[in-house]
Amino acid sequence: MGGFIARYAIIGLGKIGTAIAKSLIKSGVDPSSISGSVRRVESINRVGRELPGVFVSTNNAEVVKDADVVILAVKPYQVLDALMPIRGVLNSDQLLISVVAGVTTGIIEGLVPSKVVRAMPNIGIVIERGVTAIAPGSRASEDDVKRACGIFGSMGRCVVVNERYMDAITAISGSGPAFIALILEALWEAGLLLGIPTDISWELAVGTLETSAELLRFKRPWEVVEEVTTPGGVTIRGIKVAEEGGLRGLIMRMIEETARRGDEISREIEESIRSKISD
Repeated sequence: MGGFIARYAIIGLGKIGTAIAKSLIKSGVDPSSISGSVRRVESINRVGRELPGVFVSTNNAEVVKDADVVILAVKPYQVLDALMPIRGVLNSDQLLISVVAGVTTGIIEGLVPSKVVRAMPNIGIVIERGVTAIAPGSRASEDDVKRACGIFGSMGRCVVVNERYMDAITAISGSGPAFIALILEALWEAGLLLGIPTDISWELAVGTLETSAELLRFKRPWEVVEEVTTPGGVTIRGIKVAEEGGLRGLIMRMIEETARRGDEISREIEESIRSKISD
């Protein structure tokens, strides 16, 4: 490597952007090699306390000018405002990794000269247990993909996918923690309904979720169902209610609708960008 030290820029030090910065530092990156931007001046001190040694500014151009890797971590409708002022600062040697939901690599490649990789991490990266899908843009090389996987692999697990799956992946792993949280909350509240004390019900619900997740890394769902369920027993009674209520179909519709919204956002943003550029 010849002593080469990569420099990182993070546009948008919100929850995900800050988690990425913290993970980079924990993996051995010197904080002085990281720059990041915030939208409001009053956020600089707050982020500075969370990320000591990291350069923080409201000026995106100042943040990205010397970076080797630029990570775009803004909200979908902020993409144009974030990139247009710096498109002349970015260059074709830089790798831009976008973690913006619903925004394709094609949209971003139309705005900047950089190589682009799209990443969809989930909230688990804040505890280094995330799952991140990586999709390369048309200008990204295999080494660029490996670099992106190296970054997000330090925050959990990483898979490389074709970009056409990204809306579905966003619905499953990106939005999935919220859906799982709803199920967990229902388990906890069911315990309360049956008279179990609040703290005990919560511990049982969380523990059951953790145990189930570990089991399902080695077994298929139907195998776990078979092992837990006995003829005429208690579990089959609950499964009957789930089937009568269409639980599996409901969950599939949740994911389907979430993915559809991702596609809508992508189309809306693409149309908005084309409209603003042509004005």
